[in-house]
Amino acid sequence: MDTGAASVQEAKRPRTSNGFVLTSAFASAVGVVVAVLIYHLGLAIAGAIADRAPVLYHNEVTFRAAGSDLAFGGGTALSLIAGAVFLTLYPASRRYDAARLTVLWIVLHCFRQGFTPLAGLPFSEDSNLSSAFDTFDLPAGLELVVSAAGIVGLLSVALASAPAFLAYAHHQSLISTPAARARFTAKVALIPGVVGPLLAVPVFLPDGGTGLVPSLPFLGLFTVATVLAALGTRTVRIGDQREALGWSWLPLAWLVFFALASQLLLRRGLLIPPSLDTPFVDSM
Repeated sequence: MDTGAASVQEAKRPRTSNGFVLTSAFASAVGVVVAVLIYHLGLAIAGAIADRAPVLYHNEVTFRAAGSDLAFGGGTALSLIAGAVFLTLYPASRRYDAARLTVLWIVLHCFRQGFTPLAGLPFSEDSNLSSAFDTFDLPAGLELVVSAAGIVGLLSVALASAPAFLAYAHHQSLISTPAARARFTAKVALIPGVVGPLLAVPVFLPDGGTGLVPSLPFLGLFTVATVLAALGTRTVRIGDQREALGWSWLPLAWLVFFALASQLLLRRGLLIPPSLDTPFVDSM
């Protein structure tokens, strides 16, 4: 066999560019930031409805007044609602580009942000959702049912995302075998899923003892199930005219925007509802 011809064929073989992997990582970071912001916004809105005088910070929500603990369930509720809304928007774009990829990550992280508290309900008595759950006089053991529903939700989202990520391949050979599908999803889903939350760290600094920053490295572990699901996903077909995706500045630009808004505005403590005279805690 001609080794020169073999090397030429190897060079021409379709590959997933490192630029696209990095773009997916920044898209994942944007998804994390949007999901956390929506979760906190849900807490703030529920707190305002319950007259608990909420303050929205870059990494937490505090209540300045006593009231119903049902407000602590607002974050989970709004996260699931937002995930469903973004999911309906996702198919609207026919182009497989950085913008659509970012929306995909927002969908996944919103659902993760909503289903994770449900899954951990019996195991975290001091969590926000647990405080909201305790306001109801419900039969013992119901929290296990809620937890099971949360686990099923998490797994369903992770498994269903496999074909969504595989569709970003620009050539059928990249996803033609189980090994190829696992390799592709590891590059565009698993690695960005783990690295993305780390890229989002500057948005939430300083942590101030909230525990949010230490939890970030674990937020993308659900993508392990995505890679496993990709092994048996054979339904994705790639067209012949698909261009290879590479680096895009769009997710990075969005991440910088959120970082600036977080550090310059939310870090000051935004009163909910805001007042034109004194919108921030530090201006009271």
